[in-house]
Amino acid sequence: MLLALSAQASALQVIDARDGETVLARISQKELTRITVARGRVRTVTGNAGEFVLEKDEEQGQVYLRPAAADSTKPINLFVTTERGTVALLLQPVDMPSDTIVIRGGINDTRAPVSGPGPKARSETYVRGIKNLVLMMATDALPDDMEIRELMRRMTLWPAQLPDLSLILQRIYLGSALVGEKYQITNFSTRELRLFERELYKPGVMAVSLESATLHVGATTNLFIVRERRLDD
Repeated sequence: MLLALSAQASALQVIDARDGETVLARISQKELTRITVARGRVRTVTGNAGEFVLEKDEEQGQVYLRPAAADSTKPINLFVTTERGTVALLLQPVDMPSDTIVIRGGINDTRAPVSGPGPKARSETYVRGIKNLVLMMATDALPDDMEIRELMRRMTLWPAQLPDLSLILQRIYLGSALVGEKYQITNFSTRELRLFERELYKPGVMAVSLESATLHVGATTNLFIVRERRLDD
């Protein structure tokens, strides 16, 4: 069963970043999220101060952050500066416990490889492409290099178990190798539901992101799925 009523476990988020790159991560709507740098220190955090509350730990070189409004689902844009450069974070508030975001990687390492990109470099490029696609869907961006299909198509999900769960496929992003799907989920049942990203994975699915893991009665949330492109797309 894809949805359940038990609590969702939190997990450490480790993100690879480079100077000038925007990276997507999740933060708790109501609890503090710790932001730290692997083998480094957070020097400054810049953003719209009215959107978040920030607590600094100068001794450890890390910060703690939460949205100013506990029910906010609006993504928060931040610039985090370390000793090695500055990375832009797009933080999506989600109904989940407190968490930790670890920024790692040679943030300002822009050296070109001697001979073409190896398997690791190609893999990192592919992962960045997946993250960027989730970011574009979350912010309703319409990239010029992808075909956009507006659908508003009602989908059927597990009618025997959850007949009052509405799933609408709103938009499809078609790239050369990846496809992004933006869904709207509404809970028409008489009970609160918990959604689990890990149970949405199936062959071909590369990433799953929910704006909110808890769906109250009558509530709506967005679901973003990135999958490999098929021949019939």
